[in-house]
Amino acid sequence: NMGVGLLYSTTTGNTETVAGYLSAEIGVDAVDIADAEDLASFDGLIIGAPTWHTGADSERSGTAWDDYLYGDLTSADLKGKKV
Repeated sequence: NMGVGLLYSTTTGNTETVAGYLSAEIGVDAVDIADAEDLASFDGLIIGAPTWHTGADSERSGTAWDDYLYGDLTSADLKGKKV
């Protein structure tokens, strides 16, 4: 296992900035979800997502999180993971 994953996606850069602050404090690299490999390999996850609401019924963030949440997450086995 790989410890904690610090994952984010951003629209304006604010979420990336906060991920950078967390990264500096806890000593874990912040990774854009678009560049993430296997989330199930982490023991725990810290997730940062923008709070923009695009008005869409689904895939509302307008970021790479949408691809993950409506795609890869549906088949990911995160049982027992701290998120």
